[in-house]
Amino acid sequence: MTARTSIAIFGSRDVDRDTARTLFEQHLAPFVDQGRNWLLAGTRGLDEWAMEWLLERSEVCWAVVPYTRFDQPKSIQSRLEQVDRVIELQLAGRKSARAFRNRYMVDLCGIVFGFRSGKGSGTQVILKYALRNQKEVHAIPVLTTADDEQGAEDEDLSQGWPR
Repeated sequence: MTARTSIAIFGSRDVDRDTARTLFEQHLAPFVDQGRNWLLAGTRGLDEWAMEWLLERSEVCWAVVPYTRFDQPKSIQSRLEQVDRVIELQLAGRKSARAFRNRYMVDLCGIVFGFRSGKGSGTQVILKYALRNQKEVHAIPVLTTADDEQGAEDEDLSQGWPR
């Protein structure tokens, strides 16, 4: 795996399957069938839908989990058996473990996709980290009933790279 050809995906947990699949067809489809490695956080929501969508296309998927695969939600554990590799960081059970995992994923890749619904700030934080580290960033707003104002902020972020 080389950082140039690897893509990390981050996203909101409150994205439903149909919305996620539509977004993947629009934004990820141009990147499949190119021999890339896809890095996913292996959690529920957008991560699990991305894992499903990519595996259907026979893409190479790696899940990066902050603890062990057995600490992931039961619904995700069966999906983890399908990916090419599970990286278990085995971090101490602290709140910062997920943030460390996210930075680790960005450091391993060349392209970062962030799908944000406007709830929470985790995806926004990691997109800013990716920009600071000169990664190619794609910030995709996910429209939900949540917060329509966040879409404009995501649009500004997505234009931060490439320059």
